[in-house]
Amino acid sequence: MRKAQMSRRSLLGAAAAAAALPLLSACGGEIDTDTDAPQADNTGGKETITIFAFLGNRLADMPKAFAQDYMSRHPNVDIKIYEDSNAVGYPKILAAKQTTPDKPLVNMGFFNSQISAQGDLDGTWNTLDYAALSNATDISDTFRRPNSNGIGIGADQIGIVYNTENISTPPAGWADLWDDRHRGKLTLFDYWWQVVFMAARLNGGSLSNMDPGWNLWREKAGNIRTLVTANPEWQQVLSNGTADITSCWNGTGLQFKADGAPVDYVVPAEGAIAVPVYLQTVQGNSDNQQEICLDILNEMLAPRWCQMWAETAVQAPANSGVTLPADLAGLPGFQQANVDKLISVDWGLVAQQNAAWRSRWDADVKANI
Repeated sequence: MRKAQMSRRSLLGAAAAAAALPLLSACGGEIDTDTDAPQADNTGGKETITIFAFLGNRLADMPKAFAQDYMSRHPNVDIKIYEDSNAVGYPKILAAKQTTPDKPLVNMGFFNSQISAQGDLDGTWNTLDYAALSNATDISDTFRRPNSNGIGIGADQIGIVYNTENISTPPAGWADLWDDRHRGKLTLFDYWWQVVFMAARLNGGSLSNMDPGWNLWREKAGNIRTLVTANPEWQQVLSNGTADITSCWNGTGLQFKADGAPVDYVVPAEGAIAVPVYLQTVQGNSDNQQEICLDILNEMLAPRWCQMWAETAVQAPANSGVTLPADLAGLPGFQQANVDKLISVDWGLVAQQNAAWRSRWDADVKANI
């Protein structure tokens, strides 16, 4: 990590002295959520920290609320929120790492399991000292990464989301996604290898032998109406009749539903795919930025913020001190029988194979839509 002129002690010490200032004057303005956020720097006597948040629905609610609270107590810290999908945003983070390694696009953020594993290969993350994070004591081992490159805040799962107005009988299993009765009414997020994996798994293959899945989707690609690249687009095509069925995260699908989309989430009979979400800090931070990021990350692991993340992202919380509200605990994705049959994935293998799978997707899926 590179050095910066102002120490975190002076930053946060000044923050304590000024904690009684009104919020707006302390923060110096509103949070910048422009997806073309500037690179982090130190300007105007403040240390700027840019946090990557998922784009769409209520996924940025917790980071934004946290930022306002943190800046009210630390007026010499300016937090910006950069919203994008991991799939679209991570390549930008990597590009900045390669061109301006001492000026990362973001300083920390929320990243899914696949991008977390990809970042390991690319050397994107800083290694955490769990013992130095006071709130990590309440985070179960399930959410601790073997290499300590980040720590979990919650866990989602991938199953099936469908339009309840246009499909009268709910989908039962993964094979419904490639059933010809949904021909021309299927939408998928671009490069959604998960459906290839499940097609392989149900036809004698596995994560390390995806050929049965690729063969199936080469034949069934014509069933796909459209590929999407962002959550708002996903919600729109599922709501306006363009498409009726997709594979999607439980939390995202239920957020679509909460926004008024006529959709529901189904746990496939074979099980849903487990997807932890991690907090990471990014290589290239100055020492000051990294210390502040660690302070932010530790606070986000506290029950207050883990609870808000669980409720707004609709995910299982990582902090053992958080109790899911009854309206979430009763949902299919959180019922113990469905939790017990969650499908675990070797995310390191996914990261290693991702480039090859994208090429296969282009050749076997996109080329045949």
